[in-house]
Amino acid sequence: MEGSKKALAKKLAITALVVVLLLAAGTYAAIAVYFEDHFFYHTTIGGEDYSYMTPVEAEYLIYERLSGYSLEITGREDICDVILPDEIDMQYIFGDSLIQIMREQKPAFWISGFFKGYDYELPRIAHYDKEALEQKINGLAFFRRENIRAPRDAYITYEEEEGQYVIMDARPGTEVIKEKAKEKIEEALLTLHADLDLEESGCYKEADMDEGDEHLRAALEQANRYVSARIVYDWNGNEVLVDGETIRKWMSVEKDKVELDEDAVGEFVEEQSEEYDTYGKSKVFETTDGREIDLNNGVFGWLTDQEAEASELVKAIKNGENIEKQPVHSEKEPESWQVVIDDTYVEIDLGEQHLYLYVEGEIVLESDFVSGNASRGWSTPAGVFGLTYKTRNAVLRGADYATPVSYWMPFNGNIGMHDATWRSSFGGEIYRTNGSHGCINLPYEKAKIIYEYVYTGFPVVCYY
Repeated sequence: MEGSKKALAKKLAITALVVVLLLAAGTYAAIAVYFEDHFFYHTTIGGEDYSYMTPVEAEYLIYERLSGYSLEITGREDICDVILPDEIDMQYIFGDSLIQIMREQKPAFWISGFFKGYDYELPRIAHYDKEALEQKINGLAFFRRENIRAPRDAYITYEEEEGQYVIMDARPGTEVIKEKAKEKIEEALLTLHADLDLEESGCYKEADMDEGDEHLRAALEQANRYVSARIVYDWNGNEVLVDGETIRKWMSVEKDKVELDEDAVGEFVEEQSEEYDTYGKSKVFETTDGREIDLNNGVFGWLTDQEAEASELVKAIKNGENIEKQPVHSEKEPESWQVVIDDTYVEIDLGEQHLYLYVEGEIVLESDFVSGNASRGWSTPAGVFGLTYKTRNAVLRGADYATPVSYWMPFNGNIGMHDATWRSSFGGEIYRTNGSHGCINLPYEKAKIIYEYVYTGFPVVCYY
């Protein structure tokens, strides 16, 4: 009896299970039938939720949303504009694309919608008037002349207050690349985006060079090195300053290129040379008897080697040097002729046939002499000279003579001062008919004393 009861319970349980399974299967099948024309749960199309909707319902809702659609376009400096679909006769045609999406979902697998999402692009074919869109884009605020400003590259400029070159930042400008903007606008319209930021979309023309450009920064360093140079010249006793203010006039700074006008540097050196060099120039000289006379500066004085000095100055500027210097002179041994005539010199008055030796402003010797024979055209030339050298016991030679002297002090080629022991008198008018071949003939003792004082480069002033 007990066994019969257990068998009956088991049979009832199996029957109940079959009924439940049949009911579940029927329910699942009924739901699957529902999803034959409805989208799964968690179905999004174009970012919008269309769960449980039919394609017709979804299409209706999409058209509703499209009816109020507009594309707002923004850009730099708060410039903005709007495009409406009606302005370009734009229409969307869906065809059977929504039905195809639904079919892809396979109704038998409707339960998967509760565990994962189904995301789809908004399927549509857009039609618009291309000419109308082109005209609309051309008329947007971004392309009006008053709203267009080209970008500006970062550049180097001189800042007066700071006394140096600085980099001015690049300016972004408001110039839109039309073809790229058109591409982004069409894309936004087709995807129903409500807004488009032209800057974020990379539609603006940008500067080619910004303030961080390594070549620009290298040029800045170079330019400031040039103007940091300071060269103080002693140009024949005259101070001549070359600093940033002067150097800047010789420079050009274009983008990341710095150029120093070496021709302008050469012209500067030439100008200073012409003003301050004394070689070959006449000199106003005050004689012992109080006269002021112009003397032709023969071979004595300052003479700049302009090419060499221009080269040195260019080098000093490019290295940013801070130095004091004299210009390069054209002689190999400039110390032999650079002596400035101030208070130590030999004064030879050829008209009076009288000589003065000045040392530190004091006359330490004076003497009569005999100069070149005027009647034979051997007159001693006037001018300012530097002693070439001095030597003892020389033999002076000419075409028809060989004369030994004890003290020989040439200052103008073969013309010099020396003792003349063969003469018994000096000064007066002797030189007119019985003068020398051009030298200054001196009494032996006078020549000896002069020899002790003079040295190579010692100034010798001759005048009539």
